[in-house]
Amino acid sequence: MPEHTIINSHHNDIPDPEGFTLSYWRFALAALSGVLMALPMIDPAFFLFSWFGFLPLFLSLKNVPLKQCYFLSLCAGLALYFCSSYWILPFIMNMKAYGLVLSFVISLIYWAYSAHVIIFIFMLWVFLSRDIVWERLVLFPMLSIMLFSLFPSVFPVQLGVGQSQNLLALQATDLVGIYGLDFMIALSNICLYELLNLKRSKGPLLPWAVCGLLFCLWFIYGYNSLTDWEQQQQNWTTKKIALVQPNDMPSIAIPEPKNGFSWSYPREMKMTEQLVKNGAEIVFWPESRYKGYFDSAYVRAAYLNRIKALGAPLVFQDLEYINNQANGLQGGDTYNSMVMLSGEGELEAVYHKQKRIPFSEYVPLIASNESIQAWVQAIIGDFLVTISKGEDRPVFFAAGMHIIPLICYEVLFPEFVAKSVSQSPSGSVLLAASFDAWFGQTNAPFLHLALSKIRAVENRLPLVHVINNGPSAVMMPSGQVVAQTEAFTETAVIIDMPYSKALSTSFYSQHPLFFRYLVYVLLLLLVMRRVKQYIFH
Repeated sequence: MPEHTIINSHHNDIPDPEGFTLSYWRFALAALSGVLMALPMIDPAFFLFSWFGFLPLFLSLKNVPLKQCYFLSLCAGLALYFCSSYWILPFIMNMKAYGLVLSFVISLIYWAYSAHVIIFIFMLWVFLSRDIVWERLVLFPMLSIMLFSLFPSVFPVQLGVGQSQNLLALQATDLVGIYGLDFMIALSNICLYELLNLKRSKGPLLPWAVCGLLFCLWFIYGYNSLTDWEQQQQNWTTKKIALVQPNDMPSIAIPEPKNGFSWSYPREMKMTEQLVKNGAEIVFWPESRYKGYFDSAYVRAAYLNRIKALGAPLVFQDLEYINNQANGLQGGDTYNSMVMLSGEGELEAVYHKQKRIPFSEYVPLIASNESIQAWVQAIIGDFLVTISKGEDRPVFFAAGMHIIPLICYEVLFPEFVAKSVSQSPSGSVLLAASFDAWFGQTNAPFLHLALSKIRAVENRLPLVHVINNGPSAVMMPSGQVVAQTEAFTETAVIIDMPYSKALSTSFYSQHPLFFRYLVYVLLLLLVMRRVKQYIFH
């Protein structure tokens, strides 16, 4: 076959001659793909579905024009995001107190918008792909990486998230991050599709041999790495880590303290006292709605006295308002802050959240325009307050460990976490603290847990995951979960976490953009080659 011969130019194909009957089957196949790809995100036990879930969509797109490709991909994308992100609906209802109908309309807009990442991947693949096997096998995974990494989304969903129980598949993310895992999943899907379409002719074997070698290397590395890390962890000393999970309900207004408690003596403090009596070396509280620590000198004094009496450091979160008048400026800034109190009760360090949630903690693009911001806030309301972006990246030190704090959904962003790790001392521990009650009793907190597990493996550091409504957990650099609490319950636990001061950062921590930029360059070369073929064909 000449190298530049085009066997199927999909965008010029004649629409399906069998009419609407077959079209219904095409849409059914597309929707099936969305459901299959969503299942691992709903329950990680279904992780195998990710490796072939796009196959029905590929089959539905065979010999269709781009217009029909758009609608079939939209169908698949809607099914994927509706099933995997159904928690957007209770999130909006809890956060904004909107009714069911309005919340569903907003959720539908979000699902339809998010579905376009799938649309763009498959439309570009249909438009650019050729029957030259090299390009078809490589093009689809690279398009997937480009679109997943560049598509703006409040709550991004990636293919690799559903692999949190597949520890063998996770290990190589310490080299290439979750985008490398996304690449392998996309490569598996396109290879299976091309094998189904492989004609009985003497085609090139080298592409298949290379793909097979990639899969072998990926899982051999996973097996060896997982075995090595689990052996190392057996020789580490342990730290007694205490996690408090109060299971507070979501509230737009600042809630009053529970009966029998106060701002100066919250329910979490009572749990902390018992945990320290039982041997806890350090106590972590999750993100909360409000604690009053920065607003009240009386509360700060009460915390100081109680923690000093206990003698164990405490890490918790609160809102912090800083008045700029001391610097000669007007107004002030409110920060979502992580606080560390020493064993003497003194304020040791504060971290201000840097990755904020759009439309919840700030309004994108218009934050500097007060008139437009006031108009938008009149529409979307005022959830919490406008949160200012933190600039500094402090690392806490307590109980003999360096602790890298992450607030709320900061753990969602792999390159942000990797950069934080690369700027931290060796022997660090990641801390992810969040308030996930806004999502109700859905799978959203479990997705959050899955992402934390992947961040632990990517950066090869232990990770403490403490969530208001659970599940809270402690995870090892191998992805192994040492202990995990039950979700949607009030509890307080002490976990013996293996720890080593000799822990260093991974290749991915030091070079988080390497794989993604490599994919961009290779994709650009393929596109340039395609343009050259059009010009000189």
